[in-house]
Amino acid sequence: MSPSDSTLVDSHTARERMVACLVLVIGTLATMVSIDLVLPAIPALPSLLGGDAQAAQYVLATYMGGSSIGLILFGSIAQRFDARLLLGGSLLAYAAVSLLAAFSTDIWTLNAIRVVQGATSAGAAVLPAPMLRRLFTETGAVRAVSVIGSIQSLVPGLAPLIGAWLLHVSGWQAAFIVPAVIGAVVGLVILAKPSLLPENQPVAPDQQRGSYLALFRNRPYLRYALSHSLILGGLITFVFSAPYVMVETMGSSVNAFVVFQLAMVGMFIVTSNLAGFFVNRVGPERLVTIGTLLVGASAAALLVYALAGGSSLVILLVIMLPVTAGLGLRGGVGFVKSLAASAPDEGRGSAALMLAITLLPTIGTALVAPFIQFGLPALAIAFAVITLPAVACIYLLPRFEGAESASSTVMHIG
Repeated sequence: MSPSDSTLVDSHTARERMVACLVLVIGTLATMVSIDLVLPAIPALPSLLGGDAQAAQYVLATYMGGSSIGLILFGSIAQRFDARLLLGGSLLAYAAVSLLAAFSTDIWTLNAIRVVQGATSAGAAVLPAPMLRRLFTETGAVRAVSVIGSIQSLVPGLAPLIGAWLLHVSGWQAAFIVPAVIGAVVGLVILAKPSLLPENQPVAPDQQRGSYLALFRNRPYLRYALSHSLILGGLITFVFSAPYVMVETMGSSVNAFVVFQLAMVGMFIVTSNLAGFFVNRVGPERLVTIGTLLVGASAAALLVYALAGGSSLVILLVIMLPVTAGLGLRGGVGFVKSLAASAPDEGRGSAALMLAITLLPTIGTALVAPFIQFGLPALAIAFAVITLPAVACIYLLPRFEGAESASSTVMHIG
């Protein structure tokens, strides 16, 4: 593992670095919305493109499957090629495939194209994170990742609303055309001026190119990546199953779930934006531990409350708010630390982490589904089973002890 971060050269100004960060954020958001923008159109697709409701649901599943394949692929090649050109090229490919999807004439053609769309979108999920780490110091990177995370947390709430509006004014094709245009613009900007973004971290002559097997044997990497993916995977599993549990077994309503979700997202946004402040006060390792323990305490409290027959939505919210608070505090630190621990194979490190975050909620939701009629106890058990091992990761796996980047050529945020 490399002990230090590579940085941008002195000729890059603070303004150029902020522009680079903005380009990476917009490029990532262009692919992030590929599921949420389409959601409002799913019920109408069978009548528009033929097929049945099951075929329409595959529009989501095929994209996720393609994305999983793409994550593995881009993680494998990120260090072999110029990551900047890979990112720009992947965004252009994503734009072209998204545009092609808008011209689908039947549901199965759309599903086939969605596999390729998902695969091309993975470049924007894998490649920007290592670049962000090289743009800033460790503290700056934590703040940048935390701020970006708070922006991304708004996507599941806002994108479906925008998608519904697009469906109303322009038809289902707009959910594919809009991301295509954004992806194409960002991709062209990157390819026109690749020097805007940092180059790949150089591999020392005595270092061998990594592999996923070597990454899974990297215990410091697993400490941060596994704990992060378990917490986020458990939270998403909870969110995916909560509407049914709240409405059908707790006597609540969909509107109450929306308010519940807004409160959770609000807490995450507040704490994630405070993470940079706290990392300077208590240190990154202690902040990771504090955030993880908050989640573990909530998992235990939720389990006790659910098994005791609790059904108050207000108490449930009080129990769950520390989860998003803990994730907000430790999310940016854990993500940056996982990339540092995986260096110089950061592409695979980022890809494996994103793949785990994708697969864990999928598996968790599938396992909860047969028992969902039992309500909150079933969901509490699943949440505890997924998240409590994150606490074990923090205490049983070693810390990453690499030197932190503190070069004066790197920009500080805040």
